Amino acid sequence: MQQAQELEHQGKAQDALLIYRRIIRAAPSSPLALNARIQAASLYERRGYLDEAKGLLAETVRMANPRMPIYHKAHLMLARIWLQQGDRKMALSHMNKVNPSMVPAEEYQKMKSLLTPVRQYVVLATGKTQGLEELVSQIKRGMEVALKGLEVQLVEVEYPDEMEGIKGSIIGVVGPLLPKDLPRVFSWAQEKGVPVITPLMVRPGITLGNSPLYRTAMPLDQEVTYTASFLVSKLNVHEMAIFFPDTPYGRVVSDLMEKDFTKEGGKVVLKRSYPPTLRDFTSVVQELKGWKVNHGLPQVLYVPDSWRKVVLLAPQLVFHDLRGITLVGTALWDSPRLVSEGKGYVEYAFFPDTFVSNSPYLPPLEFLYSFRMTYGFDPSPLAAQAYDATKALLIRERMGCSLKDIKFIGVTGMVGFDAHGDPLRVPAFLMVEGGKIEQIN
Repeated sequence: MQQAQELEHQGKAQDALLIYRRIIRAAPSSPLALNARIQAASLYERRGYLDEAKGLLAETVRMANPRMPIYHKAHLMLARIWLQQGDRKMALSHMNKVNPSMVPAEEYQKMKSLLTPVRQYVVLATGKTQGLEELVSQIKRGMEVALKGLEVQLVEVEYPDEMEGIKGSIIGVVGPLLPKDLPRVFSWAQEKGVPVITPLMVRPGITLGNSPLYRTAMPLDQEVTYTASFLVSKLNVHEMAIFFPDTPYGRVVSDLMEKDFTKEGGKVVLKRSYPPTLRDFTSVVQELKGWKVNHGLPQVLYVPDSWRKVVLLAPQLVFHDLRGITLVGTALWDSPRLVSEGKGYVEYAFFPDTFVSNSPYLPPLEFLYSFRMTYGFDPSPLAAQAYDATKALLIRERMGCSLKDIKFIGVTGMVGFDAHGDPLRVPAFLMVEGGKIEQIN
């Protein structure tokens, strides 16, 4: 044995192995042979021949008495090798047979820590969201479906300070849900090196230092750009009228549409605002009727408002003999009540969104099925955006890279993030046809 060990120190591994093998053959069950197996297995392990090492160690535990330290040392080595080969279950089975008093304490503790799973969490940072319970519920359900069957846990916090008490590894934060909480969440996330993704619509370019806020919601500028391009290139639309509510949202979106539609080669022939509380659209509809008399009816009427206003406006267009104009809107139109309350007046109305339950594509269908099986009803676009946010964090953790570098097929049409943290996607374009909302792209 001493000669073999000296050969090892001299770097003559092959010669040392020959001596160990001779000792094992000479007296297979002797204490000397058991030690030779351990030495040879250690040498094989260092050289990368893990299966050969496991074979010798398996012989050792089979022949050694469990009261002997060498029995426990062999199990400890087997645990280490199985873990190297990626089989945690086998490594744990060998580790459970090791008596810690029979092996070096440092080696035992090192293996124990390697085999103790680190608790991993995805945090939902809600903030003080009184009155927004349904919003939180939609986001939480989407996240829970993304984490289904995984050991990663979802933890919900109101304030960033609560994340300090989480024992384990936080792989990412979804939220916050309130803009006022952004600075504190960002400050914490930047210090800890934890990515933050929001499924909500917030203004582009919100950053803290070099740590951008990633988003899975469709930014307003993206939504409008895609809509303008689709209208011109796919539907051959060249003339548009715009009715918009006199609100910050209405003004911003209508201006973006006018700019992008003009850039695509179209022309906005009429643009009118209306009070946000308006219910009788007679005055603005009369303006459109006057335009029709003098210039002809524009191809589409763009209305960046909620579905609630659309179902009031649409019947008045028909009443004033403005049939034939196509209604075009935003993701705010995506509600079953658009169809149930708008009835035939909204037939062929067109708008974009991130998710639709009757999508013909596999990722959304798989998400829909899993969500429906879990909760008994269909997910909302917000739940789908929360699902994609959580999936992106899981992929980033697995790949060990920046969120900007990951590529994946999301259920909301996402394929990744751009340099500003905005989603890279082609949205779903939806149309009301036959009393149903159908995806047309």
